[in-house]
Amino acid sequence: MTWTGVSETSAKHFTSAMLPLYHGPLIKILLQASGKEYMVSKDLLCTESPVFLAMFKPGFREFDEQTVTIREMEDVVSEQSIEALIKWLYTRKIESDIKDKEDRISAAIELARLADKYQITGMESKVAQDIKEAICYLDSQNTKRYVPLDNVTWPWLTSKHIISGSCLPRGHPVRQILAAACVAGYLGGKSHKFAQEAEDYPNFGADLLREVRVALNAAHKLSERVSFTDPFDDKVIYLPQNSSWTWTPEEVMGYERSEWALELSALLHINLKEV
Repeated sequence: MTWTGVSETSAKHFTSAMLPLYHGPLIKILLQASGKEYMVSKDLLCTESPVFLAMFKPGFREFDEQTVTIREMEDVVSEQSIEALIKWLYTRKIESDIKDKEDRISAAIELARLADKYQITGMESKVAQDIKEAICYLDSQNTKRYVPLDNVTWPWLTSKHIISGSCLPRGHPVRQILAAACVAGYLGGKSHKFAQEAEDYPNFGADLLREVRVALNAAHKLSERVSFTDPFDDKVIYLPQNSSWTWTPEEVMGYERSEWALELSALLHINLKEV
């Protein structure tokens, strides 16, 4: 069933005003501790999620009560993420009315983690694209592109985003886009914004290595300057003129004796294809 104007509604309006219009066997989603309740098509939910399908089989409380209780979980389960997930189930659209870009990125990562928790697939690339648009563009129509003053740093991408995104499975498009957004900054300067996160969170470190490989596979040298194609937005980025392919690990990382720096140094000089 297709509703005119569904794509223009917010997730909150959709779940409160439009969702009751859908008919069929319904089950209740009860969100704790807020107490918020949502009535959702049982067939739709169980078709999309093997986790919910198992819950609503005979012998389980959810089957008897036709209700599933979901506890709120920081950065995963909230009213916002549940409503966005329900809207996705019915419309297959990832759209946000959140104006603050940092909050919009947080909401997108939270939705991706909620979907992953319940094994709901199909939205991964669309969520990653929403994050990219939130990072790159200034207006809600995604028409006016933002160019960082130093050409490499996205001010509204935060440590919390990197850490939360690293909880997603390997190969998830959201992990890929977050790492790709960091490549230009990492190769373009000694003091990278997320150097500590690359050290402390191996998933992010591995993702960044893979995206560095993508960039360096397209690297070329023009006169005395080395440039590469940014895997995030396909822009050509020039490394500082004093840069070279013989950076020490300490220069790459900006601090001494880093295991991550040693790995990156080995990647640059020895074997790009192993990542």
